[in-house]
Amino acid sequence: MICEPEIAPVDVLLLKAKQAGAEEVQEPIYGGYENARGDVSLFGEKLVYRVNFKNRTVRQHPSLNPEAQGLYEAAEAGEAFKYCNVSFRRLSNDQIVEICGSGAFRATPRV
Repeated sequence: MICEPEIAPVDVLLLKAKQAGAEEVQEPIYGGYENARGDVSLFGEKLVYRVNFKNRTVRQHPSLNPEAQGLYEAAEAGEAFKYCNVSFRRLSNDQIVEICGSGAFRATPRV
């Protein structure tokens, strides 16, 4: 999801690098979704982050393709949507604020 500048972010996610002493980076978050397995992805300004709550990490993740992105945008916050017979749920703004407010996440490299 590439966000247009006039759209305000829902909240800011704090990212910290693995290196000791590295400063935290604030990444504006514009939306997110959860898949049927409970995996959460958050839309940053130019990147999508998969969130691992257990390890407090985020990993760069591929963005939705245009068709799935259209279904996401058509869904209201908190509503489910389906793409290729797979269920997803668009996160509500309150859920995004809760995730972002839970503390900093360590950014891990994409595999």
